[in-house]
Formats: sequence, C-alpha cells, structure tokens
Amino acid sequence: MSKRAPFRNEVKSRFDDPTYEALLKYQAIHGIESTSAALARITRMALLGVIGMLPAEISGVSADASQGGPRQ
Repeated sequence: MSKRAPFRNEVKSRFDDPTYEALLKYQAIHGIESTSAALARITRMALLGVIGMLPAEISGVSADASQGGPRQ
C-alpha cells in the first residue's frame, strides 16, 4: 500500500502571497468559513458582476463587413 501524500492547500500553492493574504482578509471580513467558498463568491462576483449579468451570447454575430449604404 502506497503512502498517502501530505495535505496540500491547493489555493495557497496556486496564488502568490499577496493574493492569498487578500483572499484570507476577504474571507474574514465576510465571515466565510472556507477559502474555497470565498473564492467561489469572488469568482461569481467577477464573472456575473454586482447586477448578475453576463453579456449576451454572440455566437450568431458575423465577423463579415456590414452591408451599409443604399441598395442598388
């Protein structure tokens, strides 16, 4: 049976020190229990904003030039 790897804080290992400290401060200010929950809240706010809207899908938009001017 192989030996299990020691616990590693994945968030702390991926962030630089100032960013991780800011995350911990945000977590403490808002009373969030875990760093992953704090990170989820920050990510949601960054992606959805305060209002909670992302730009509309642009999959139907063409990159071709518009057909401006009078018709002939």
